[in-house]
Amino acid sequence: MKPSDRPFFLLRSGAAFTLIELLVVVAMIAILAGMLLPALARARSKADQSYCLNSQKQIGLAVTLYEADYADRIPLCQNWGKAWTTDHALRGDNVWMPELLRPYLGTNTSKPKTTVRKVNRINPGIFSCPSALKIKMPSTEPGAATTGDWFYDNDGVTYVWNHIYLDKAGSDYETSKPVSGRRAVNVANPSRATLIWEIPYWNYRYMPHNLGMNIVCADGHAERVKGSPKESDWWRYHSRDGWEPE
Repeated sequence: MKPSDRPFFLLRSGAAFTLIELLVVVAMIAILAGMLLPALARARSKADQSYCLNSQKQIGLAVTLYEADYADRIPLCQNWGKAWTTDHALRGDNVWMPELLRPYLGTNTSKPKTTVRKVNRINPGIFSCPSALKIKMPSTEPGAATTGDWFYDNDGVTYVWNHIYLDKAGSDYETSKPVSGRRAVNVANPSRATLIWEIPYWNYRYMPHNLGMNIVCADGHAERVKGSPKESDWWRYHSRDGWEPE
């Protein structure tokens, strides 16, 4: 065999990488990955937040359209969501936010497809935030039970409908003034009154979007709010805001 007929790797003497060279390359790749991965994680988190905010904007618009079709009435949900079963129910049939807004948003694509929990997987959709579905909380944290299987119990919905808020003292439900079924004109400050918020909402460290969460207000707009280390339960402090005169 002539030298020119030999494979290229046989024409070079000492062409292979040394162990030190390989280790240097691996170290450089690890450094670059370490620099890149946090940026990718931030970009993914931002994308999830935008996905959620866009979904909530659509929900806010759907609520506005519903009110126009139903004599200025805010949707009359049974209560906060399916996971609450019949607690403080205002109607006898099993109808919550996804069912009432179906004519304007279509079917809830995140609704569980099977009754077998182990093979069922909740996917992001108009009623489910991708960030919320990923959150895992320590069992000692308030609201820890509302992650994981809770989304299955709530029909794949990661948002909470502000069915009935707390009284001014924050000690009991304001049952005489529910949000569900209220006339929209009877909202003191629609741009501040929260209609929908996210799970989890207790410890701000576990809120879905960088120490905060997205909400939908009674006027239909959606926005991000920051959590506070001084508040152990966002809903307890803010469920009443904007619904009643100050």
